[in-house]
Amino acid sequence: MNPEDNAAAWRAVIMHAEGTVKNRNPYSVMFGGGTFDNTKGHPDTVVHGGKYSSAAAGAFQFMPNTWQTVMGNAPMTKENQDAAATKLALGRGVDIRTAPFTRENVSKLAPEWASLPTLSGQSYYGQPVKAFQNLKSIFGKYKPATYVQKTNTKLKERYPEVYPEVEEPLVIPQLKKTKPKGNPLVDLLLESLKILGRGY
Repeated sequence: MNPEDNAAAWRAVIMHAEGTVKNRNPYSVMFGGGTFDNTKGHPDTVVHGGKYSSAAAGAFQFMPNTWQTVMGNAPMTKENQDAAATKLALGRGVDIRTAPFTRENVSKLAPEWASLPTLSGQSYYGQPVKAFQNLKSIFGKYKPATYVQKTNTKLKERYPEVYPEVEEPLVIPQLKKTKPKGNPLVDLLLESLKILGRGY
């Protein structure tokens, strides 16, 4: 995998372990399952739930002081959270952009994410933990997002209030690479698509 996809596979594993991946927008999830506006800063709100209480928030369940240290007062957008997770992992000695998925690398991240197992298979903090083989399966099954999926994600983040609950796949018309001659409107459209990165 290229570095971007390798990092995304690691992040998918962490979200699975932290239990946020099952949410419609994991980047807006607080401890306990509540949500917050992730276009703003860390909510810094303690939630009491059964045996545990926590102010963790976001796809990777950042604690307020952790977020402040790594990202300051930056909003908790997907891009910022992904960057913060990469920085935290790197601080533990694992560059998720290139690191292979091994027990040793997972155990290095156990002090950062309580749901990841140490080499003994236990949580670093004595909390519920995911088995290594389960996490390895998630990593192995990861598939890079398609252009359509990435676009849908962007739309959902930018317009959460109007994005449909039942999401229909975005259909992007396929255009021929050969430009019809003498049609300036089509030429303009093709040029616009190049600028937008579609590569026609």
